[in-house]
Amino acid sequence: MEDVAEIERAIQAAIAPAFLLTGIFSLLNVLTGRLGRLIDRERAIRNGLSPPLRGELKRLAQRARCLHHAIGASVTAAILLCGLIVAAFGGVFLGLRVAWVLALLLVAAMLAMVAALGLFLAEVRLASAHLPLEHDVGPA
Repeated sequence: MEDVAEIERAIQAAIAPAFLLTGIFSLLNVLTGRLGRLIDRERAIRNGLSPPLRGELKRLAQRARCLHHAIGASVTAAILLCGLIVAAFGGVFLGLRVAWVLALLLVAAMLAMVAALGLFLAEVRLASAHLPLEHDVGPA
């Protein structure tokens, strides 16, 4: 019966990081979707299907870098959370004191997510720079 209690405790410790993983995967879905649209736009320009706006190619490259780094930071956060789940289960089953390890993994994962979200914000700001403003378009 004590084994069941230990398993329950390990599962409870892993539930919160598992929910965080769901959020990270949702963010990754958004980031990869934006990267796909960015690649489509660059190909349209390269193939002559659509003329670039002034400074657009430079911004596309900047956006791609932001998205690449944001995806990397998100994946890093997911890997750290997976490590946290493994460490939590290992600590319970092996009777190890892993509280500091779990805390460090969680803090590292959250820092990676802060970086990913900051890069996402930077990419959105760069993307909004492509919006035609009154001084960029001719008279109607």
